[in-house]
Amino acid sequence: MNTRCSTGVGCGVAIAILLGASSVRAQLSPQAQGELATAGQLSQKFKIDDLNPEASVPTDRQRDRNPLEFGYFLQDLLDRAEQARKQGDFPAVVLYYRAVAKAVPERAKGWGKLCEAYQIVHDRDRALRACKFAVERAGVELGDYIRYVELLIDRDGDMTAGERTEASKVLDHLTAQPSLELISQQLRCQVGVKAKDVPMLETCTAALIKLAPRDAKTLVFRWSLAVQKGQRQEAERLIEETRKLGVVMEDNIQRMDGLTASLAGTARPTWPMLLLAAAALLVGVGILAVRAVTRRRSLS
Repeated sequence: MNTRCSTGVGCGVAIAILLGASSVRAQLSPQAQGELATAGQLSQKFKIDDLNPEASVPTDRQRDRNPLEFGYFLQDLLDRAEQARKQGDFPAVVLYYRAVAKAVPERAKGWGKLCEAYQIVHDRDRALRACKFAVERAGVELGDYIRYVELLIDRDGDMTAGERTEASKVLDHLTAQPSLELISQQLRCQVGVKAKDVPMLETCTAALIKLAPRDAKTLVFRWSLAVQKGQRQEAERLIEETRKLGVVMEDNIQRMDGLTASLAGTARPTWPMLLLAAAALLVGVGILAVRAVTRRRSLS
């Protein structure tokens, strides 16, 4: 993917579409939209090869000579990716977003969408690379950072040194923005659980107690820390606090009870057990729901 988005009009059209400007299709007359439905494409100059969309991406020169057609072409790719998503054809979604990323590689949007598509088809290595490109480019969104951290900790076994370094970069970037401190500390605790880093858990839970003391996610992270430190009474107290909130399913509460009860034995719950329990609990209380709220929020 070596094509670069130039500073010409074509690039401006592409960026406007990627940033969520009104759909080109929506601006057409009903008659034109009907013709489009028959033809299957807005762009009449840059036809899409559905078996190999990347091969259809025009060169810089072609794009800048035909900026409006290039805008149509990009809209066509996005439309086809969405249609494939609705049909559950996620390998095709990957192909279309690969073409979008190639067409406008200097913007984060295509890479972020490609990362999400790879994540859906369980191709973690390619998803990580796409997400890394997204967080390094203009127009990056909060959801891109969150997804990147999720992927870094979504692995069997321990995180590598490189993965921990990458996660730390993202966490430091988010923490530097005061409006995102809550989300950054929640992500930091997720990394702390995965990385078996008790000091990190102590730091992030202390911050969360100040930021959102009654939030279910805060209680789950505090419970995870108490279990790892062998503090049975504290863990039991936090379970009761979590139960009173009424937002965590009872089977997950029982899972917390079971792990806490094991503290009575000679051995503490293993990290894999704690990881599985914490992951289930956090999904249950919606720690990833920030995506829906922040999907369109761009960060510098």
